Amino acid sequence: MARTNPWSLVSAAEYEAYLGPGGADELAPLSTIFAKVYAARRPRRLAVLGVATGNGLEHVDLHLTGRTVGVDVNLTFLAVARQRFIRLGPALELLCADVERVDLGEGRFDLVHAALVLEFVDVRVVIPRIASWLGPGGASSVVLELPGGQAVTESRYPSVRALAGATRLVPPEELRKLTEAEGLVEHRAFVVPLANGRRYFAALYEKPQGRGTQK
Repeated sequence: MARTNPWSLVSAAEYEAYLGPGGADELAPLSTIFAKVYAARRPRRLAVLGVATGNGLEHVDLHLTGRTVGVDVNLTFLAVARQRFIRLGPALELLCADVERVDLGEGRFDLVHAALVLEFVDVRVVIPRIASWLGPGGASSVVLELPGGQAVTESRYPSVRALAGATRLVPPEELRKLTEAEGLVEHRAFVVPLANGRRYFAALYEKPQGRGTQK
């Protein structure tokens, strides 16, 4: 019997409260990181892994990006994202799927964004998949949680508690080895300080021109 992904059971309201200003206060910095990457890359084709309720999609410009695919295992998250970003219309495709199994097609994206996703999947499986989804010259932006800082209590968010045992922090060096093995080149990497002493590691990995097949 297949194991239920704990993320699929999290309430959208509790998710946003937990990561919002009254909780970990991470939605705003995550949106800012995505905004900067999006402005720098100006992708025609965008994939957002772990899109959740759509934090960051407010920065998507239909004049630049004709196709945006959001992937998440939580159907209620996707319902919120669809309603919230109805302005994107058919240019926004939302898939209720596991990033370890979903088929996004080879070479179909200019930017694949994965923020606080790799902590909940097998990176040895997902990084090669991300690399295959990138077209030549495409890039993957990754945000990892670093150890340290004051944890936010989950007692006020019952549906979030189940995530505690499902998290595995990914060391940046492990990420670098996996991306290098797939021929991706690190272009930027920096640490983002957060409230309560917490920190993110953010990086951009590009597939060089001439690698992969454009479809």
